[in-house]
Amino acid sequence: MKPQYQHELMTSFLLWFDHELLQKGEAYSNKTGTLFVKSDSRIPNSFTSIQSNYKQWVNDSSITGEVNPIIASPSSILNDGSQLDRSDHIYDYENGRVLQTGAGTASNATGTFAVKDFNTYLTNDTEDDLILENKFTLNSRYGTPSISGIEPYDQMVPAIFVNHEYMKNEGFAFGGEDKSVSTVKAVVLAENEYQLDGALSIFADSARKSFAKIPFSAHPSTEYGDLKNGSYNYLSLKNQYLQSNPYYIDDVVVSKLSQRPQSSLPGDLKVGFIDFEVSTVRYPRS
Repeated sequence: MKPQYQHELMTSFLLWFDHELLQKGEAYSNKTGTLFVKSDSRIPNSFTSIQSNYKQWVNDSSITGEVNPIIASPSSILNDGSQLDRSDHIYDYENGRVLQTGAGTASNATGTFAVKDFNTYLTNDTEDDLILENKFTLNSRYGTPSISGIEPYDQMVPAIFVNHEYMKNEGFAFGGEDKSVSTVKAVVLAENEYQLDGALSIFADSARKSFAKIPFSAHPSTEYGDLKNGSYNYLSLKNQYLQSNPYYIDDVVVSKLSQRPQSSLPGDLKVGFIDFEVSTVRYPRS
């Protein structure tokens, strides 16, 4: 199926959302640790997965802060003190690992890389399912040397789960032009109240901002989580498309879950909600 309006909306939204959180909140930290060889039935048999103890490495080189994030690269991921050859290693930033595609095994790999404070996931689960199913593991639990790498596709918290919940087209102008209005909901699972309040505050202030409509084909990541062009800079990518009928954030409402339901979550997680109303004008029937 060809990418449709909702595909491009959510691709564009998640890229903007991630950048907004990382830049305004400096919501990342640089980590150093061992990478472990892990089995993974989803990758080709010729690949070897070398997994860190953290999920979702920062891959956006436009992020700056008091301490700049270290983007994982051959100079920051070493095996026995030597750089991993970029030509036969895939950097899976989404899953916090390196995939070795050539001969040999990086059995003594170590790395320094920036890790997001909040993992971000696109989901179709309802907020009730996310809160009640308890299928998450705390990312901070994997800071000890006794743990030999996390499972590659486990969803880790703290995290923010984003869901396209509702959409309608309203007549806007003669000639078939409509205003497409979408409700995008984010469920925030934070480690503490400070972290939760920070995320909610950042996005409460995003009302009446706009973000670029980035084509589905321009997403910076490959199917294995590496960068298509070897590097990714959100600001540069955004500037290529910002003038092409951007999306507008008409309204944002933030709220928190009451204390009692939160008690069933792992690690006493704190829960908040962000509701975005996003719109653009277009010709849906053309």
